[in-house]
Amino acid sequence: MRRTTLRRRLTLLFGLTIAGIVLIIGWFVAHQGRKILIEQSRRTAVELAHSISASSSNDFVNYNYVALEQKAEAASRNPDIAYVILYDKEGKVAAFTGQGEPGAHERAAPLSRELRSAGGPVVGRTLIKGYEGPGLDIIMPVTLPGATQIWGTVRLGFRLDNVFNQIRQVNMVIFLLGLSGILAGWFISAMFTRRITVPLGSLVEATVQVSEGNFDARIEAGTGDEIQNLADNFNWMVERLLEQREGLERNLKEIRSLKDFSDLVLLSITNGLITLDAGGKITSFNRESEELLGTKDSQAIGRSPMEIWGPDNPLTGMLRGGAMDQDTVQEREIRWEAEDGTFRILEVSTAHIQEPDGPSVGLLALMQDLTEKKSLEEKVRRADRLAALGTLAAGLAHEIRNPLTAVRAFVQMFPEKYQSEVFRGKFNRIVPRELDRVNELLENLLDLVRRPRMQLVPMDIFPCVEQVLETLEPEIQAAGIDVRPLNGAASLMVVADESYLNRAIYNVILNAVQAMPHGGTLTIEAVREEEDGKTPTIALRISDTGIGIPMKDVQEVFNPFFTSREKGTGLGLAVTNKIIEDQNGSIEVASERGVGTTFTILLPEAEVDQVGRSRP
Repeated sequence: MRRTTLRRRLTLLFGLTIAGIVLIIGWFVAHQGRKILIEQSRRTAVELAHSISASSSNDFVNYNYVALEQKAEAASRNPDIAYVILYDKEGKVAAFTGQGEPGAHERAAPLSRELRSAGGPVVGRTLIKGYEGPGLDIIMPVTLPGATQIWGTVRLGFRLDNVFNQIRQVNMVIFLLGLSGILAGWFISAMFTRRITVPLGSLVEATVQVSEGNFDARIEAGTGDEIQNLADNFNWMVERLLEQREGLERNLKEIRSLKDFSDLVLLSITNGLITLDAGGKITSFNRESEELLGTKDSQAIGRSPMEIWGPDNPLTGMLRGGAMDQDTVQEREIRWEAEDGTFRILEVSTAHIQEPDGPSVGLLALMQDLTEKKSLEEKVRRADRLAALGTLAAGLAHEIRNPLTAVRAFVQMFPEKYQSEVFRGKFNRIVPRELDRVNELLENLLDLVRRPRMQLVPMDIFPCVEQVLETLEPEIQAAGIDVRPLNGAASLMVVADESYLNRAIYNVILNAVQAMPHGGTLTIEAVREEEDGKTPTIALRISDTGIGIPMKDVQEVFNPFFTSREKGTGLGLAVTNKIIEDQNGSIEVASERGVGTTFTILLPEAEVDQVGRSRP
């Protein structure tokens, strides 16, 4: 398809613009001229009718029809007047001048009461007979000076043919002037566009030469205006491009050198390294990645992880999740199955590659083989479990031996002293107590090792704390402990099992009460804590002013059978720790010797939709 040149488009645009402006101005002038001439004719016709009315008022009062006929005849001598009809008070024709007889003239009929009673002149457009041209029909009431009574009516036909002849002459002059203006504007626009397009054509030609590699192309405009400024700027730009081209060639050599060095660095890295561009395609894949994943770089470069390993592969999901998360660095362990069926444990870390203060341009992934490390850790954990099992067995044997020793002694003495009422009283009191102690110990031990069936639901933590305080109120009052009111928000919702949470809080508060046998202060507070990128938690802090826990024992308080009290089993806090962990929470302890101890229970906050579903 042949394209229209810029010169033709500009000439056509300027010409049409000028023609449009001239046509609008011409139409406006013609319209206003026509309006002015017709308005002048209307005023003239009204003045003539008013003059006839004023001069014939006495004749109407005296019913002097002869004088009225003479005045009508005199008025009709004006070439612009087509007819004059004078009506008497009753609306009948008193005098008439015009073509034909009054009875034959369509205007000579008796005048209606509405027109006779008009308070002022009535002007209407009409068609004048005789020359079938446009005219004005004027109806003017006749009154005496200072009076309102109408004695007659003057009706006058005013011809507009002369006015329309003048309008046609004015329109012809406007047309000729407009046509001359359009032709002149068209010529000027052609000259003006030529002044613009010729240098632009030179600019286009020079641009083509520069695009083909000829940086010696220059433009000489010589117009002394913005076009010359454009040409000078183009010449300056070409010189800068030439300088930048030389600089880019130097930078390209440096980039190639840096790339060779980067390739050597990638080959030397002991961790697997993968980079992806903004479109999710792999751009680098070092030698360690080949060994860890069993994939050649030729198979990986330029392809997406999904194309290489499939959508269900853990590494694919890791890289896809890292690409979608724009703000955080992700670190995760994945299980990688090799082609020979063996498995590797890989630690994968992903981070976005970003321009300074700019958007992400890609993704970096580092992989480390943790298979050997995990194997060693498993061996250490196995040894720790065996050691813990030994400690647990020793503690269990110690705790069970004491009540069993007492039971054994009573059983051995039973044949000899069963007839003694005192002995039977002690037997019935001590043996069941010691057996209950063994049973309680075994129940706590079972709670420690088995996974409970919990129903985690949104619940308010405050009623649970108040219920525990009410249960322990006798022990608190007996020890003379001052309980500070629970402070914090009015309601804090957590996701927990009410029964198990009640038991855990009971163990912690009971431990605090037992740490203050001679009185003190028990402080309980609950607050909402939130960290960036993490689920908000509810922190329940229980503080006492007891003797505190020695520094060396702080990390041991949650171990089974660890206790600093003579009558303690050492399972209360261990069970509490497990209950909290089973509810996706954690428990922390901080203590200072001689100042007191603070236990902090951290539980996940219930989300708004969870709370809504839990309530009617």
